[in-house]
Amino acid sequence: MADEPNLIVSIDQLLPEELFIVPIRHRPVFPGMVTPLVIAQGPLAEAVDNISKKTGYLGLVMQEDDNLQEIVPEKLFHTGTAVKILKKINLPDGGLHILVNTLQRFSIREFVYTKPNVVAKVDYHPDQVNPKDKEIIALTRAVLSQAKEIMSENPFFTEEMKVTLVNVDDPGRIADFVCGILNLEKREFQTILETFDVKQRLEKALAFLARELDLLKLQKKIQGQINNKIEQQQKEYYLREQLKAIRSELGQGPDSREKNAEYYRSRIESAHLPEEAREKALAEVEKMEYVDANSNEFVVIRNYLDTIIELPWETPQFEEIDIARARQILDRDHYGLEDVKERIIEYLAVLKLKKSEKGSIICLVGPPGAGKTSLGKSIAAALNRKFFRFSLGGMRDEAEIKGHRRTYVGAMPGKIIQALKVVKTKNPVLMLDEIDKLGVSFQGDPASALLEVLDPSQNTDFRDHFLDMPFDLSYVVFITTANTLDTIPGPLRDRMEIIQLSGYILEEKMEIAKRYIIPRAISDNGLKPGNAPKLAANTIRAIVDGYSREAGVRSLEKQIQKIYRKAATALVENKKFPRVLHVSDLPPLLGPPPFSRKDEAVIKYPGTVIGLAYTSLGGATLMIEANAMPGRGRFKVTGQLGKVMNESAEIALTYIKSYTQDSSYFNKHDIHLHVPDGATPKDGPSAGITMATALLSLYRGKKIKQGFAMTGELRLTGEVLPIGGIKEKVIAARRVGIKKIIIPQENEKDFAQLPEVLKKGITLFPVQTFPEVDKLVF
Repeated sequence: MADEPNLIVSIDQLLPEELFIVPIRHRPVFPGMVTPLVIAQGPLAEAVDNISKKTGYLGLVMQEDDNLQEIVPEKLFHTGTAVKILKKINLPDGGLHILVNTLQRFSIREFVYTKPNVVAKVDYHPDQVNPKDKEIIALTRAVLSQAKEIMSENPFFTEEMKVTLVNVDDPGRIADFVCGILNLEKREFQTILETFDVKQRLEKALAFLARELDLLKLQKKIQGQINNKIEQQQKEYYLREQLKAIRSELGQGPDSREKNAEYYRSRIESAHLPEEAREKALAEVEKMEYVDANSNEFVVIRNYLDTIIELPWETPQFEEIDIARARQILDRDHYGLEDVKERIIEYLAVLKLKKSEKGSIICLVGPPGAGKTSLGKSIAAALNRKFFRFSLGGMRDEAEIKGHRRTYVGAMPGKIIQALKVVKTKNPVLMLDEIDKLGVSFQGDPASALLEVLDPSQNTDFRDHFLDMPFDLSYVVFITTANTLDTIPGPLRDRMEIIQLSGYILEEKMEIAKRYIIPRAISDNGLKPGNAPKLAANTIRAIVDGYSREAGVRSLEKQIQKIYRKAATALVENKKFPRVLHVSDLPPLLGPPPFSRKDEAVIKYPGTVIGLAYTSLGGATLMIEANAMPGRGRFKVTGQLGKVMNESAEIALTYIKSYTQDSSYFNKHDIHLHVPDGATPKDGPSAGITMATALLSLYRGKKIKQGFAMTGELRLTGEVLPIGGIKEKVIAARRVGIKKIIIPQENEKDFAQLPEVLKKGITLFPVQTFPEVDKLVF
């Protein structure tokens, strides 16, 4: 034993002061073992080959970055292991396979050479151990005891490892061997190599052993818990849990399902979800970890979690509303509609005073082409919020609103939730277009599903069937559009604030054409202001008056687009085209005008009267016609009339029989009452006095005075009752050049509230009873 220290000293003296440095990856090599190394083809292999023929000593040092291809001294750890080459085999590709004996720890004092290879001056650190130190003896026994316990529990340790551990008697070597067979991190291995004090090395080894033993106990605990619960259908779950524990012990990363679960778990924690939604989402994540990634159920769960994390859950902050800017936006985007714009400004002013982000439900009702959709966009711009539109027209499935239940692969959330996913904000402006055209089928009633969505007292906890958790819709500004209120269910209509849009008069259409339609048509057809023909004012008036009589401006835009398409064609084909278009140029371009003011407003025959109606397309004039022939007193009504309008015709006939006191005429004649156009459905009570006047004119065989149009409901007693849609009916009368209008006296106040531009040139005749109508028109 006395000679042993001298032997160690003599070995140290044999080691050279300078070592050729060979970089290694992943983990260091500890002294006291024989290990193989493979060196790839290149300058390093050639240098090692030369050294093997001379001294045979190398220094193995680990790289800090395993991905480095070149030797960078700054990226090397400064502690390594000196080795002696025992055997060398030249590989066919030019590389080397060497077997080395690891001898001693060393630390690099300085680098002698760094290129092409690294040579360094080193200091050696032999283990200094007092074999009688009781603390070292105790630590060594503790390390051996725990190592044997781990080896008995872990099937990955071979019998050769167990035999080697029994035969090693040096404390430092025991610590190195035990740490070498454990599954440690790269820097933990390097820490053991850099611990020159044997006592400290044993303590660190003991700590790593204790950690490994805890992992093994945890694995046994997991196995025990699973064994208590396992049944035939739970075998797959058991194997997966066991594999997870083994993977954790081996330091391997999670599989794809675990990565997915971790991703969704982190996204859910950062999504500001309410407590109920958070718990439900995390439960789905737990389920995802145990479902086969190729199964349909996995796809459903993933779609569900994607929907949750993409929804805007965070409560929005109130943004100040600039009323002046809002008014400017409305005036910029829309001409006319002053009453509508004023109503929107009032709505925005209330929001500004309340300083609330809570949304509202507005219903814009008006004829097609009146600007309902563009008004919704302007409201969103004025509120500085995102805008999203989808159409309800023809929708017959309530799942389109409230989503599908997650019972099949194709399940989706409803349109409301999908819209919020797209806009990624909780307070957008959502436009639900064509709410009056919702359908009903065996799949449900979407209008009833909308009752919850469009109710501010209920939509704070809206539950989509797909989500199955509450989502607050109270911050959304809902804007619905409709052509008529008649087909909207009463409970749904009551939840909305109705804003009526009337049609445009001729002067307004002309101004809209100048400001918006003509510049857009020039741009859309590839023309420029310099080469596009100009439309004179009287030409625009002729287009509006003769080719576009609808309440909106879509037909007008089509006609103007048609003109500029022909201008673009003439430009491409180098043909002549007028620089300024006059009224005489329109028939060759647009064909004969379909409307004639002269024909529509002229009464040519007895039994013919002009009535005023309000339809889903806006105001309209109706030429009601009556004719008689010898017969037996039969009465026939045509023109696709609804139930209410048929009843009005019966009331008109009964009243006229009473009014004329001549039953013989009506008993000896068959009377036919017709309301053109025959293809257009019509209903409502407001044609009562018009039908009675037509029957009276037929009875007397006398035409009524020219230039009159009328509207009003007739009672059997001859009283004239008030009706609705005065503004639209006045617009319709102006459209065909009628200046004299008969209305119920109770509607006089409605006429007084109309803009002056509408009332200008109109002579109003309010009546209370039918005899007053008789005196006016005969």
